[in-house]
Amino acid sequence: MSRGTRLVAWTSTAEYVAVGELLYSELPQDRHRGVLAVKAWRARARVPAAVDATATLVELQLSDSTQPVSQQRLTLSMALIRFVNSILDLEQRTTVAQSMAVLARRIGMPAWFVELRHACTHEQVPSLRVLRAAHAHALVWLDEHYWRRQTRALPEDTRDRVRAAVAEYVRARDTVKAAATKRNASEFDAAKAALVALTGVLHSDAVGAHVVRVLLEPGVLVPTDKRMRAKFPECTMPSQLARQSTSLLRLLADVWGESVLYDELLSAICSALVPQSSEGGFEPATLGPSHAATLVAWVRWILDKHYQPAGSDTPSNVSVDDLLETCLRNPGYYSRAVLKAVSDVDPALGRDLRPFVDYMGKALAALAAADARPVRSTVDAEEMRKEEELMQTRLDSMRGSAGSMDVDMGADESVEADEPETLQPDSRWAYDVRSGSPCPIGTLADGCVPDLELPLWIDDIPLFVAPA
Repeated sequence: MSRGTRLVAWTSTAEYVAVGELLYSELPQDRHRGVLAVKAWRARARVPAAVDATATLVELQLSDSTQPVSQQRLTLSMALIRFVNSILDLEQRTTVAQSMAVLARRIGMPAWFVELRHACTHEQVPSLRVLRAAHAHALVWLDEHYWRRQTRALPEDTRDRVRAAVAEYVRARDTVKAAATKRNASEFDAAKAALVALTGVLHSDAVGAHVVRVLLEPGVLVPTDKRMRAKFPECTMPSQLARQSTSLLRLLADVWGESVLYDELLSAICSALVPQSSEGGFEPATLGPSHAATLVAWVRWILDKHYQPAGSDTPSNVSVDDLLETCLRNPGYYSRAVLKAVSDVDPALGRDLRPFVDYMGKALAALAAADARPVRSTVDAEEMRKEEELMQTRLDSMRGSAGSMDVDMGADESVEADEPETLQPDSRWAYDVRSGSPCPIGTLADGCVPDLELPLWIDDIPLFVAPA
């Protein structure tokens, strides 16, 4: 669910904003330039559905109206069908397809757009007057719900402003709960209005980039008082935390919709809990236990309130596909806790996830046991001195035997060759294989790491000794 670098067709934000202004210009030549720019974008990369629909509708406005009425009706109806389908298909995030009426209501699209699309597809094509009016309304809707939000350049201090507005809202909320006076209520209403005004001008990308990041900081959805946080392994949402945070989440959901807010919140929580690993190994935890347990509790709360299992009659506001993929690709203690939360909410899906959850549990237990096993990584000075003395004795013996190797074996053929000497292994390096136990690679049977470093004076010993 991590949002990486995304390829776009425009070269800069300024170009993107300029093309949007051209498409809604009052001058036909400017709108024509905007359409040509979008056509160039289509050749470079995939453009957003709203941009493509806007360019198509504007191009039809500029087209020659001398065509037969029947042909104009078919052209406009096809453009409106593509407009409704391309926008609403982006909201199909569940395994079971939802009706277009539900999707339109979720994003604020008028229901008569869906009805007109149905009439153009399955019934008699509406009149040219109705289609032209719908065409104009579609451009207005795209301007209000896409371009006006997208073209607002976000200042560099956007997150700081959001953080300040949320902090003021939390302060005023706590104050009015402590003392419900008229003055406190007025301050709370002002803080609420300021937060709505600020977040209302942000486009949906800013929700994941700034708003939910602020919500996950200590002091908002994660209390600064650790006694109010959730705890492992249950990760149960504290009732007091849920009560005091629900109003803020409901306020933000009214601005962007439940689907956008909670999908972005799940994505941000997953990014905070699960480190992204390119190797697929077990990654260490980066958050404190109480902080992570509270985030897992919020995952459970969001899924319990806004997620519906596959096959349910009620449409689901959030999807768990990206959440599951991220946790399964990056196993760890926190990702296992998230998978357990999903399994608790959706038992049918939990049966499929159980083998993965069990495997993660066993692997994490093995890693913990390996970390707890004592491992000798150093050798003290006394042992080092004894090793050097032993090595020096062996080298002296080798030098003495090398001087007496010049023996005339042909002088006395009756001398029988000595029996080969059986080498006795050093007791410090000999182990009974029957009493061995599994140990990490690179260690001895008792888990100790051998010291393989030799004294520097060994480098001065010649490899070949000249005969005396």
